Amino acid sequence: MIDVAGMNRLLDEAVPFSRAVGARVVLMEPERAEALLPASPERLNHVGTVHAVAQFGVGEVAAGALILRSFGALQAQGYAPVVAETVIRYKQPARGDLRSIAELPLPEQERIRQQIATDGKARFTIPVRIVDDAGNVVTELEVNWALIKVAGG
Repeated sequence: MIDVAGMNRLLDEAVPFSRAVGARVVLMEPERAEALLPASPERLNHVGTVHAVAQFGVGEVAAGALILRSFGALQAQGYAPVVAETVIRYKQPARGDLRSIAELPLPEQERIRQQIATDGKARFTIPVRIVDDAGNVVTELEVNWALIKVAGG
């Protein structure tokens, strides 16, 4: 099983844009992954809060790490996760360091594996919460993923 440092290396290599986001995976468990986006002036918007795109980025990094951890065997068979749709709810202004928390229960992971076995592809949603240093939920995402076989895979 890949550890946090290995996951960050994998994301840097496989998804070059993840380096631009600046978020780092800080926790990986069977049903949960977390990423941290440190506060930085270049991530602010015109009103001095964390830019909406940066918030999406840290959320997508956590969800992507959870997929890579959960479905690594499928990826070795040529399957790739792609974001198909995202619903984002900005609950309050985001300031400071942000932590994104993505969760996918084991029964849902098994359902996805069964769907791949039956249909050759799967669609699923990973909910993500983004919290500030005080633990306040500042943003919620529902990231809808497609897990598909890629050409040459």
